[in-house]
Amino acid sequence: MFFLLNTFLVFSQTSIPSELMNKPRTEELYKTNDNNVKNIIVNETNFLKNETYTNKWIYNYSNDSIINGRLYKDDELKSIFEYIVDKNKEIKESKVNFYNKSIANDKLHIKYDRTDSFKTLTFLDDKLSAVSKMIVEMDSLKSPIKITSVKNGEIGAIETAEYDYKSNTYNYKVYNYLNELVLNKLEYYNYPFIIDINENGDIVKMIGPLSKNKSIIIFEYKYDKKNNWIKRTKKFIENDNESTISIVKRNIVYIN
Repeated sequence: MFFLLNTFLVFSQTSIPSELMNKPRTEELYKTNDNNVKNIIVNETNFLKNETYTNKWIYNYSNDSIINGRLYKDDELKSIFEYIVDKNKEIKESKVNFYNKSIANDKLHIKYDRTDSFKTLTFLDDKLSAVSKMIVEMDSLKSPIKITSVKNGEIGAIETAEYDYKSNTYNYKVYNYLNELVLNKLEYYNYPFIIDINENGDIVKMIGPLSKNKSIIIFEYKYDKKNNWIKRTKKFIENDNESTISIVKRNIVYIN
């Protein structure tokens, strides 16, 4: 799960559960607190029940607005990508070439438009023509309440969420292209999920956003002289049992 979330955080189509899962923004490993960065090499070791594996990202900063990079899993190339980012390092456009030994390689080119209450993902073809869109509508707490998928001018699917923040739940519905209800389910969403933040603005303790039993996630950091974290240990606490689920190390090279 963790590899898929990290790999496709900005590359893939979205959904209400994935939007909620990614709200803590802890997987934006290319972000630092300044613009004086030349490149970053990130190694993330994940510890699952039956598997341990490593993801490696190489981020090269062409200038303040363009980041080029590669993603590997256990030394196998998974993607080559380019981000175009704004002054806050929010991704405005992503271009990705995916590599896979077992299936045909694929490309994905997405433009992102954001306002306080909307986010639109526009998927482009090789000729830069829009082939599909996903429109995310949000409430005042930035939680997604509706996602509309559009292809060739026609609605392909609609997702909705009705939140009960007091009970930490939401009613999740999915409609197909015929506007038929195909999923109607009560899900868990723990808001607010952040428990504690350190002096550098990094999350150190939070509730799993979609955790039914409100499992706790702990982050431990080591910082460089510029107060950018260079090591992060992620721990999971459930039923009084603590386990380390990932260790991320960042080698940050500065321009000067």
